[in-house]
Amino acid sequence: MKTIRKIWGVLDEVQHRSTAKIVLTVLAVLVVGAVFGKIWLEAGAARARFDDVVEVLRDANSIEMDAVATRLLDTGEVEVGGETFGGPSVKAGISEFFDTESGRLTQIAELGALFIATTIPDWLPTLAIDRPEFVVWGGLLVLAWLLIVIWTEISLPVFVTLLATFALAAVPWWQGYRGVVVSILGVGVLVITFVLLVRLLLLVLSVLSSPRATSNRHGRPSRLVGVAAVAHTLVRESIRLRISLAFIVLMLVTLPLIPLWIDPDAPVRYQLQDFLSDSMALVYTLAACMTLVLACATVSFEVRDRQIWHLVTKPLGRLEYMIGKWVGLVLLNLVLLAIGGVSIFSFTQYLSTRADDPMQAIEVHDEVLTARVGVYPSFDRLTEDQVRDRALAEYESDLLLKSEVEDGIRTYADTIRRIVRRLRKEYLDQQRMIAPGGFEDGKEYDARVYEFEGLGAARDEGLNLTLRYLFHIGRSENIDRYPVVFRFPSQGEEVGQEFVPEQWHRLLVPASFVDEDGILRVQILNGGFSVSTQSAATRRFFSNGATLFFDATDVEIMWQAASFESNFLRAMIVNWTKLAFLAMLGVSAATFLSFPVAVLLAFTVFVGGSMASFIGNSVTLFRPDADAIALIQWVQILIGWIAGSVAWLLEPFGQASPNSMVVEGRLVSWAGVGRDLLVIGLLWCGMALGIGLLVFRRRELATYSGHG
Repeated sequence: MKTIRKIWGVLDEVQHRSTAKIVLTVLAVLVVGAVFGKIWLEAGAARARFDDVVEVLRDANSIEMDAVATRLLDTGEVEVGGETFGGPSVKAGISEFFDTESGRLTQIAELGALFIATTIPDWLPTLAIDRPEFVVWGGLLVLAWLLIVIWTEISLPVFVTLLATFALAAVPWWQGYRGVVVSILGVGVLVITFVLLVRLLLLVLSVLSSPRATSNRHGRPSRLVGVAAVAHTLVRESIRLRISLAFIVLMLVTLPLIPLWIDPDAPVRYQLQDFLSDSMALVYTLAACMTLVLACATVSFEVRDRQIWHLVTKPLGRLEYMIGKWVGLVLLNLVLLAIGGVSIFSFTQYLSTRADDPMQAIEVHDEVLTARVGVYPSFDRLTEDQVRDRALAEYESDLLLKSEVEDGIRTYADTIRRIVRRLRKEYLDQQRMIAPGGFEDGKEYDARVYEFEGLGAARDEGLNLTLRYLFHIGRSENIDRYPVVFRFPSQGEEVGQEFVPEQWHRLLVPASFVDEDGILRVQILNGGFSVSTQSAATRRFFSNGATLFFDATDVEIMWQAASFESNFLRAMIVNWTKLAFLAMLGVSAATFLSFPVAVLLAFTVFVGGSMASFIGNSVTLFRPDADAIALIQWVQILIGWIAGSVAWLLEPFGQASPNSMVVEGRLVSWAGVGRDLLVIGLLWCGMALGIGLLVFRRRELATYSGHG
């Protein structure tokens, strides 16, 4: 043991020497350059093969049956520059990618990626081929990581930690458990990275809190010094306080283990959605809990233990004290979200490599690793004159309703208002109902047309469209299967599908189906054809035995508006904004409440804000008990009013839910990010700061607490 300590002491002394740090820096640059240079060259070669394959696939035509199309249909292979790509796995589904009208291939990019998949080394990330700039950014990130290790003089403990991590991963690697190896290495890297970033953050804050570094024109320390000093203390306290450290360690250890809980036999699209949902919820929830507990603890404990006496007696205002606490929490959350975000993004790219089937690869990139905008069909609506005339006519024909109004049981205005609402709803519901029908004697009937507007940009860019639908029919049992036909009248195309009631289904639609006016027109036939290859004049159409209907948001056309990477970044910014508000909420609550009460208040707001949409929907359906006594009815009304007010106040917090949008592949727009920054980050934080400061300034801190 003495020998080990002596060796450790010698090596520790060496890592502090400037010569050793310079040598390690040069070595790090050479190693990173060699490794990522190799990745760059391999990615470039794979990209070149991809471009060559795509160029050949563009000329394939199943109608003309040229040599390329013939070989694709017979063997699933394509030859480029004397090299053969593809095989039986491609042959099984290649016929589905030939357009029936033009005979040319669709989804050429996805097919090209599939053909060259077997030529790509296992260690080469797919993202490096699609986005070469990520190789550069990845290399710079790794190099920065190593330089921080070297120049913060922790090379020796980091090396030992990495060595122990590789030793733990050796056994599962030897036995072929690749997922376990990745998870173990992920835990080690995340823990080291967190320590590095915290040390770097403390170093920056210590520089900013130096009076010599930041002073005003009179030579006195500026307010920034006090804010930085308080933030520096809070970051150090977060590592020392066990309860906050527990949340941090739990996140760093659990996050890389989530991929092990996912069923590898499930479709890759579902694997990615499960991982994104669990990991993003884990990072945000643990960071929120850590923020609230630490924010309440740091202020409450300093007031309780009279440590704040030493601060308020110095030239440090109470405003600077609160802002310093908030800044420390915001920066700590930035570190946690940066580590969690990079980890989630890396594991997402790793899981996406499991898509080895053409359709799975297309689903992954078109429905999960994307940022889509949804367009609902446009419906006709009754005009004010139409709905008024219908409501008055119905009222005049209902003698019972008129008698109730005349007897004072109902009011005339409320009665007409109820009829108007019902008529509007029924009119919209009728447009979403499709009776059994289709063709009879070669003639079409009851084929309702739905129009999706605003798709001109998708048509111009040639982006893939996804028709997402959920239907109700008959008993709506999930064991039943019903046929349905989607027709595109502008192109004369139709697609027959089978659907399970009350389950989501998807249909890929070419962008060329969008008309020049930017409208996609779709007819939905409630039934199916017996033989789809027969002509429309002779084939038999079989109707379903019940009416098909769907809700207003159950049929949607989605198209890609941005990349997954930028969408994920915007989601992290929104989460960071929400955590910033929780930090200010905890700090402000602790200025006038004890720790338990402050935590209770902060968590109540957090949970209430997260459930604001659910509370709001519940309030709209809430009705006082008509059979109860008057006092109970008034109490129920008061409770409903309070719940409704809370839901209304916290509605922006609940609506800012970027995690679910990323999981569904929906766009988190910059406009939404700006709105959340303005409302939650600026307005709400400012209000919480103002309330806390108003109470804090009136509070007598130099009062004996009864402890010590």
